[in-house]
Amino acid sequence: MRGRRLGALGRGRAEEQARRIGEQARLQRITLGLTRAHVARRARVAKSTVERVEDGEIGVQLDTLTAVTVAVGLDLVLSTYPGRSVSLRDTGQLELAKVLLDAAAPYWRGRLEVSAGEHGRSADLVLRGADEVLHVEIERLATDFQAQYRSARGKTEALSAGERRPVRLVIAVEDTRRNRAALRPHAELIGSQLPGTTREVMATLRSGRPLGKEAFIWVRRPPSRLSVAARGRG
Repeated sequence: MRGRRLGALGRGRAEEQARRIGEQARLQRITLGLTRAHVARRARVAKSTVERVEDGEIGVQLDTLTAVTVAVGLDLVLSTYPGRSVSLRDTGQLELAKVLLDAAAPYWRGRLEVSAGEHGRSADLVLRGADEVLHVEIERLATDFQAQYRSARGKTEALSAGERRPVRLVIAVEDTRRNRAALRPHAELIGSQLPGTTREVMATLRSGRPLGKEAFIWVRRPPSRLSVAARGRG
């Protein structure tokens, strides 16, 4: 069922992109006063292929699509952008989110995967209090901290646009030996941008007192049932 849902999502997105490119190619052709036959000759494709591109069909090969757009003076560039977030459950981040939710006093109203910005992006965890909002981005693996920080910052800014209260960014990284080693060289940068500590954030969650700053914290995953059972047998 999930595979069919993801397949439908991918097809829908492809159709949307094909329609947009086709419409742009058609408008550009008309603006230049070119016929479809003229474009076909310039692109060295059949006239019916130009029609398929302008109609937004998704089965057109990339090299053909590029040839048609070039023929009308458009530069087709494929790139990727931060888009619809993968669910916390799929990435294993949900357990870390639950650690923070369990630590939070009833003062905080917590929501997972809150819409934040364009392309369907979402904030991992948002905790709303009376005086401020905590936007928590959860990272299981520290890969490119600067890129992860920029992405999180963009979401915080998007959330801030719809809030009257300050929105504080909290980056939560799984506490592992590998992650600590990877982030050790960035300690000065992290401290300057995210001065709040794990202890301060946990105290804020438990007490309800405003954090008043942005923070970087370490979060440990709870032990699995299997490991607990193994220790119990020992």
